[in-house]
Amino acid sequence: MRVENEKSLVLKIGENIYGQLEALAQSQGSKLEDEVKKAIKVYIERAREYSNDPFFQIGTGGKSGLKDLAKAHDKYLYANNKRM
Repeated sequence: MRVENEKSLVLKIGENIYGQLEALAQSQGSKLEDEVKKAIKVYIERAREYSNDPFFQIGTGGKSGLKDLAKAHDKYLYANNKRM
């Protein structure tokens, strides 16, 4: 059954990948189309998580004003710790 708001996509992939997808679909008892949709959904979710992760948002950090931060980061991180 086709949902009205779905779009069609023509995708050219290598025979090896196609065969693997087809075998996966058969082993899952589903259609190749359904497995490709699942894979795309997983990809989108992972990409969204990655782009929303502050760790990977390059260039969003503030400026410390410290010229030796890379070299002396332990000094700044552990300045209150007597072990340094």
